[in-house]
Amino acid sequence: MTSDPLVLSRPAEIRAVLADSRFTVDPVPRPPFAPTVAWLRGAVGRFAEGSAHAERRAEVEAVLAGLDPDALRAEAFRLASRGTGPLPCPPEAVPVLVLAVALGVRVEDGPEAVEAVAAIAPAYLPGPGPDEAGPGTADEGLVRLSRLLGDPAPERLAVVAGLLAQAYGPMTALVSAALAAAPERFARSRTTGAWPVRELLDETLRHDPPVRTLRRRAPGGRTVVLDVAAAGKDPGTARLPGLARTGEEPEHLTFGAGPRACPGRRVALALAAGTIEAATR
Repeated sequence: MTSDPLVLSRPAEIRAVLADSRFTVDPVPRPPFAPTVAWLRGAVGRFAEGSAHAERRAEVEAVLAGLDPDALRAEAFRLASRGTGPLPCPPEAVPVLVLAVALGVRVEDGPEAVEAVAAIAPAYLPGPGPDEAGPGTADEGLVRLSRLLGDPAPERLAVVAGLLAQAYGPMTALVSAALAAAPERFARSRTTGAWPVRELLDETLRHDPPVRTLRRRAPGGRTVVLDVAAAGKDPGTARLPGLARTGEEPEHLTFGAGPRACPGRRVALALAAGTIEAATR
């Protein structure tokens, strides 16, 4: 009989689990190459352990190191600005479009790339409910994205498609939640003197994070659910941690912590900030 999941919500407990290599993810086997989401899930570091995770994470970090967060923020601001004509995609998807172009998609193909990634994402990071897109639709999205990238080698496709698929849901959710909260938060900032976008992102990440739970497998096999949404509301959570600090560990637990912490945190925050700045002008 399977034990009920252990739910942890205190920041210190969650950090301890994320730092402990005995708590693992459930690895996804890597099938032979085919442009399918099943192959993609088996080819990325997110669903791998041990040396496979380390090697694939290093490949992702190398690609991210070639991106300039300040330039991405400026481009997101430019695209999301109302004065530049109709938006090429919904405002919450602007960060994904900018990231896709930075990773090799032609500018004119950016909107189509967003559509392809939107089809991939529900099958790549399935939620607790029914997937919004079936496997066939998701696989078609990966084929489209590969074509837009110039049909790169499988290793490159895994890195780029994995980054975009992982970014889509959290990034669109973060921007949507921040924009929904903007009127109230901006009004409050006029009395506190805080920089509005900075405060808005921080409070959104703490009170309405795009990734609300993380899961690990305990040494005995029990599922451990890490409630990072509850942890963000803990009174001991630092103010402005995700944007004001540059240490190796991101303070917002929606980005994880420890050796599997999100390597794209700086890029994600830059893209979100540029988009929100433009959309709230």
